[in-house]
Amino acid sequence: MGLISGSSYRWLLKLFQYALGGAALLWLVVNAEWERVLTVIDGIHYGVVAVILAASVAETLCRFSMWHVLLNGVSTTPFSTAARTTLITNFVNQILPSRLSGRSIAPLVLRHYTRYDWSEVVTIAGVHTALYAVCNGFVAAIGLAFFLPEFSPGLLIVLAGSIALYLFVGVGSLLAGWQFDSVTQIIGNVRSRLERIPLVSGGFSAVAGRLPSFSDGVADVFDTLLTDHRVIGLYTGGWIASRMVFPGLRVGLLLDALNVGFSPVMLPVVLVTAYSVTLLPITPGGIGVAEASATLVFGALGVAEPIIAPVILVDRFLSVYLPSLAGWYPVTRLDLTAIAAGEQ
Repeated sequence: MGLISGSSYRWLLKLFQYALGGAALLWLVVNAEWERVLTVIDGIHYGVVAVILAASVAETLCRFSMWHVLLNGVSTTPFSTAARTTLITNFVNQILPSRLSGRSIAPLVLRHYTRYDWSEVVTIAGVHTALYAVCNGFVAAIGLAFFLPEFSPGLLIVLAGSIALYLFVGVGSLLAGWQFDSVTQIIGNVRSRLERIPLVSGGFSAVAGRLPSFSDGVADVFDTLLTDHRVIGLYTGGWIASRMVFPGLRVGLLLDALNVGFSPVMLPVVLVTAYSVTLLPITPGGIGVAEASATLVFGALGVAEPIIAPVILVDRFLSVYLPSLAGWYPVTRLDLTAIAAGEQ
């Protein structure tokens, strides 16, 4: 039997990831107490439903604002540009493994909608990723430390690994930006050595020649954004609202309707900790795995898994899947190949 080709291996890996995500979702659906949950939901007052939906809309708007404040830190930009960028990156995150997949195309999307220089769009996307990762990693680490004795060794390992990856990406990106000249020098040294290798130099030069030149100005834009306290404050406020306040309100109302008591102060922290596995490239966008891990986290904290599972599914649908689906249309309007090639 011959060896599996690289292309076939990648397809098999993707198939496995989608299958794993589907299996995790199936496990949640099968084990949930749907009859009780649906009975309770049917009896929820219309005012509570309106608050849950309003919180979901406000959460999405706050996510838009996080991109918007960074774009405005460079130049005045329409809010619609931030909205489209958020929707597109979220949509891609549900197709490809890991949140970093969507963020990797963010510079192309920003370039298309703003026509800013490559140095500006790359830096804005990098700062967004860094600040998001630092905020998420810091809050999730607090939750992990606070509830450490309650988690099983397996769950603890998964959560700790994901949180460590968040902090590594966030802190590493910030350090790279602050020490951009040193990083550029290292990359230059690596490139010069690769170009000396006969079998590598030709292909490397061809690839490098197709990449946009954005080194000039990156450090300036980076400093402009991260030394502006207003930008950092507004971004952090948007993150807290979109990742803690409104999700905590939504899940808190659902748990209250199910007569499940949970600390309203710790609930937002638990949600950030429980959903931290989405950064690990296990399944596309953490589909299935995020819901399963969140269910296990709440189960370890005393909430019956058959009860919390439907709540998590509703929360993820309103906060992730529905907004991501809205990103399908703007994605169809983009030609990323043409954008990367510099076509107008």
